[in-house]
Amino acid sequence: MPIYGGTLEYGYWIPRSFDAHQKVGYGPTAALPVFNQLVMFNIDFKDVVPENIIGDLAESWETSPDGLSITFKLRQGVKWQDGLPFTSDDVVYSLDKMTDVNRSVIYEWFAAYERTEKIDEYAVKVHLKYPSAGFMISLAQGESVIQAWHLAGTDPQSADFMVGTGPFLLTEYKPGVHLKYQRNPDYWKKDKYGNQLPYLDGMTMYQMGASTADDLLISRRLDFIGPPHGVGVKSRIEYLKQGAPELLWQKRERITGSVIFINTKHKPLDDMRVRRALGMILDEQDLILGYAGDSSLGITDVGLLHPSFGLPKEEVLKLMGWDKPYEARVSEAQQLMAEAGYQNGFKMNMMSTETTEGRAGATLVFAEALRQHLKINVEVNVGLGSIELNKRLTEDNYDTYTYTLDVPDPVQLKVFFATGGYSNWSKYSNTNLDKMLAEVDSFLDPDKRREAIMEIERILLTDLPALPTGCFPPAMMPYYPHIKNLRWMPLLYSNINRLEDVWIDESLRVK
Repeated sequence: MPIYGGTLEYGYWIPRSFDAHQKVGYGPTAALPVFNQLVMFNIDFKDVVPENIIGDLAESWETSPDGLSITFKLRQGVKWQDGLPFTSDDVVYSLDKMTDVNRSVIYEWFAAYERTEKIDEYAVKVHLKYPSAGFMISLAQGESVIQAWHLAGTDPQSADFMVGTGPFLLTEYKPGVHLKYQRNPDYWKKDKYGNQLPYLDGMTMYQMGASTADDLLISRRLDFIGPPHGVGVKSRIEYLKQGAPELLWQKRERITGSVIFINTKHKPLDDMRVRRALGMILDEQDLILGYAGDSSLGITDVGLLHPSFGLPKEEVLKLMGWDKPYEARVSEAQQLMAEAGYQNGFKMNMMSTETTEGRAGATLVFAEALRQHLKINVEVNVGLGSIELNKRLTEDNYDTYTYTLDVPDPVQLKVFFATGGYSNWSKYSNTNLDKMLAEVDSFLDPDKRREAIMEIERILLTDLPALPTGCFPPAMMPYYPHIKNLRWMPLLYSNINRLEDVWIDESLRVK
């Protein structure tokens, strides 16, 4: 049975904003202990599918026969942490806000959204422009939290913003140092046995990087690294296993991987032949080794999308020109460069986060292949801080950018590849693809939807605004045996970030 009490300690990056709708790095890690969602994924199951969506602040919901409206019945008796009652006004406000281009970064997840109608204090009807396959999936993701209408306009970088309906109260915020939470005594939720949640007395989330977190975990000053943050490189896994052999490990599969975005507005990367040449010499196994140090920590012969919803291996190999020996691929790539007038290469600026492993490691490996086989004079900029990184992106000061293609639902590909998408770092535009990206969310038939997604990937692997890397490293999640009921699904920000049903068994703590 669960045990009450204790303070959970973990650490990683504290976000610069607590507004999860802004999708800042690690934002939901800090926000989810305080806020609830309308619906969420059941983390007892692993698949990111509508069938695994359960209610959170919504007690139940019903979709109209034509699929154009969803009526949500809300839980009664729920209070905001400042004592005011939660009502349908908060849901109307939150849905309008998270779908508003001027107030939210995740607005593109909700292309089908039209408006929310208040039926009464505890019921709302969401009206859609068309029946949507992805609306509920997007609503169940950790960024889609419900926020208080009466606190609209509160500074999202301040502790005053952190007033939710969730299991924990934020009691102390020291920027760049820590967040401290304590148990919300008025939390509305109980576990399946009728026990009041949460079990923990409190939590402390410290600001720190990966190497510091590893050292503090080994020294037992942390209970685990953090809810979404695992270990995806061989050297860190071995370091932790050697330093703390008593650690338990769970494997969190990833359905999102890293890609190399190519700035198609820069010459000569605007030339299809040059992009094709780059793709032909790319060896996914080598990039995985650069990323993780172990080729088993990735997927070879894969395109931009995870195989669970992407193209089959045989088609990826053919589209990328990888269905021939590597020497022949290099020869063909060199011929393409010559045809484009760049047989002696050109200067190129590659950019990535991290320093020597992860995305940076994959970038460094690919850069060396470009130098060796295509005579490209590559300047690699890795380990950039967020300020410098965003400055370069804003000023268009990059030729390639290695980053995660964060699409737990392929409908969200429009964020990265639709004309004007807010993360369209390739500066790519294809009117035919724009039309397909706009339509795919309306395909409710699973087979039709899957074929549409595969056709989208065919276009992307033909035009190559981005290159696949095979870097879909599973996140290995380490924690000590005294921490109970941790479990993960592929989503980075699932309900496990709320930590409402995790407990500590002090009898198992390693001294």
